[in-house]
Amino acid sequence: MWIMIDSLAPFVDALTPAFTRPSFATGCQLLLAWVMCLGKHTLRRVAHSARPDEVPDHSRRHGLDGYYNFFERSSWTPKALAQRVGILILTRLKVWGVITLLVDDTLAHKRGRSVWGLGWFRDAVASTRKRTATAPGHNWVVVAVAVCAPLTGAPVLALPLLARLHRPGKGQSGCAGLAREMLGEVLTWWPQRRFTLVGDGAYATKGLLADLDERVTFVGRLRGDAAVYDPRVPPAPQGKRGQKAKKGPKLPKPKEAAAKADRKRTATGDWVWQDVEVAVYGCARSLKALAYEVVWPTVLGYRAIRVVVVRDPSGRMRDCYLFTTDRKASLSWVITMFAWRWAIEVLFRASKQVLDLEAPQHWSQGSVEKLAPWVWSMQSVIMVWYLTAGYHTAEAEELRGLMGEWDSEWSLRHMVQVLRRAILNATINPDSADQAQLRDMVQTLKNWANLAA
Repeated sequence: MWIMIDSLAPFVDALTPAFTRPSFATGCQLLLAWVMCLGKHTLRRVAHSARPDEVPDHSRRHGLDGYYNFFERSSWTPKALAQRVGILILTRLKVWGVITLLVDDTLAHKRGRSVWGLGWFRDAVASTRKRTATAPGHNWVVVAVAVCAPLTGAPVLALPLLARLHRPGKGQSGCAGLAREMLGEVLTWWPQRRFTLVGDGAYATKGLLADLDERVTFVGRLRGDAAVYDPRVPPAPQGKRGQKAKKGPKLPKPKEAAAKADRKRTATGDWVWQDVEVAVYGCARSLKALAYEVVWPTVLGYRAIRVVVVRDPSGRMRDCYLFTTDRKASLSWVITMFAWRWAIEVLFRASKQVLDLEAPQHWSQGSVEKLAPWVWSMQSVIMVWYLTAGYHTAEAEELRGLMGEWDSEWSLRHMVQVLRRAILNATINPDSADQAQLRDMVQTLKNWANLAA
């Protein structure tokens, strides 16, 4: 049985209110087993990894029902767990002021006729600009907390908070609707806080942004051909009958605004490119941008927004059309905030490649609805642990000296490696064991290696 190290225990104990006492004990064992599992993370392999001192006996019943029931039949809910994880993130990482939330969806590949909630969705990894690829699986909408700790030298990190399954078929909520539900839950958890929500073009929709709460500032992408209008309503002629106008004349579309700025020969007035120095995607860039206020009736009704057209003079990036509901936002802030969205893409890749999110072969509704959100919650716990406690451990110092040029100590893979070494050192300590215990430890290591084969 793996030992819960002292530095990790307080972070895991903070999740206690979300579980019953038996399910909390099982959850702790699963967390350690998930980290220590070296092979494919099926529930059977993970459950066997929880007890490396025992040789799996396949000649009789496995005796792993407790681990399977943790997802299928236990009474804990992903929503209650997410609330405790959110409190852990805000208190341990000292997230003051405005909370930045990132929203996006990802496809977890699955197959099987009996798998609940399965559907065919767009596969972003396999798709190209000219071809859209689809694949079977579970489409998860995830809301994450973006954390920037400049004093540690860490990049912008996305810590998973809430996840909802986007089910196929008519009558089911879309991705934007699920994002709105999760945003509403977060707003009730922290009624005194303000938020910045960052999403891609798929979430710049009426389903998410209609009647958006005043505490939330949205930053996202809009279409280059979006129909926008002047928010200044011209005065109605005296005596004119009929309904009064709610918007001004039509303004240039974002793509047309960029072309209009290209044709302008003076550096004053409207429709002029401005030089902006920003740090995006880990490097400093000199960009050009222009901004103007509009209303976008099809999405935000008659609420005025600020459109920002961004151009890379070097030509490495295509023109980008952004907008924000904060009309006083600076150009550099809008560009920087949208660049933070890339952190959630890194989150998805790490959860699939490091924590093997797609490996468990579950099919029932209870397991499907709980397993992926639990894995993402544990990913947040591991990241919070490393940023506050694991970064200073002897195991982190040892691995830091072995890192190559392209390695990053802020990657989830590195964090899991540090935690795995710390658990091994706490569980197997040759300085405090007699000869018989040493033989048991060697046998445990053999069993663990065989489980990874």
